[in-house]
Amino acid sequence: MAKFVPGTDETVKSDEPLLDVLASAATPLKPGKHVFQLMVVDDSGNQSDTASVTVIVLDQDRPTAVVDLIDEAGNRHPEPEVSVPFGKPFRLSGERSSDIGGAVNVWNWTLLRG
Repeated sequence: MAKFVPGTDETVKSDEPLLDVLASAATPLKPGKHVFQLMVVDDSGNQSDTASVTVIVLDQDRPTAVVDLIDEAGNRHPEPEVSVPFGKPFRLSGERSSDIGGAVNVWNWTLLRG
C-alpha cells in the first residue's frame, strides 16, 4: 500500500489503489482544508481526468466550518469534503477507478493545497 507522509511527500506514485496518509503528532496535516488529487494511468498509458477529495483536519481549539449541499428532497451531501481528527492517519481509495477495455495500473496522488 502506498504511504503519504505530511511534510515530506507532495506526490506519491503507486501501483496500488490505496493511499495511507500517515498523519501523526510528529507529522500532522495542519488544521484546515487539504485537497488530494488522483490521476490514474491504464495499461495502455492513457491518463484519466483528475478527481479530488477535500479533507478537513479539525482544529483542536477553534471551530471548523463545513458547508453541505442539501438537495430538493432534503438529503445532505457532504462529499467531497471529509473531516478527520487532528494528528490521526486516514486512508484514501482510488479503488473505484476503472478503464473500459483495460486496467488501471498507476495511481498518482497529489496534495494540491493544505
